[in-house]
Amino acid sequence: MKILVVSDSHLYHDYLDQVTKKYQNEVDLMVHCGDSSLPLHDKVIQLYDIAVLGNHDYDPYPQYTVYQNICVTHGHLYHVYEGYGHLIQLCHQNHCQICFHGHTHVPTYQIHEGIHFINPGSLMMNRGSYGFGTYAIVNIDKGKMTVHYFHHQTHQPVDENLILTEGNDLLEEFKTIVKKQGY
Repeated sequence: MKILVVSDSHLYHDYLDQVTKKYQNEVDLMVHCGDSSLPLHDKVIQLYDIAVLGNHDYDPYPQYTVYQNICVTHGHLYHVYEGYGHLIQLCHQNHCQICFHGHTHVPTYQIHEGIHFINPGSLMMNRGSYGFGTYAIVNIDKGKMTVHYFHHQTHQPVDENLILTEGNDLLEEFKTIVKKQGY
């Protein structure tokens, strides 16, 4: 199964439209992890098999959706800045081995308690030194999974060592800040 995973497009409709058109006939599943900031009746968001509620969405999207063994959520309601504890609970409750989420604008791929957590980054713009947005293509074949990240405008593969290493460092910094602030 080939899956397009996007998140945090924040009304950057041109980017979302370009990525959607590029992949709509090439993938088996299209997922938007929230913060499209689009109404449910938008013609582009309707092309997505799964779209969930982000903290900048105002239409009644679902908080999370389970598809086979995949949980899709935005992450803000599960405190992803503090870590994956709440998402791990959600995945265990729904028997999911994969979780797609957004919210942080940081592309990441981590495994906790046997659950694969994949954040495609922001289609608009990521946090980090490289200053561009990303999306992910996830392939699942015979129990093997690969995740690749792509530039939001050129659609070229990005240096995953750069974005994933920097992304993990940023998330650790966010956790420290959240703890200091007492959230």
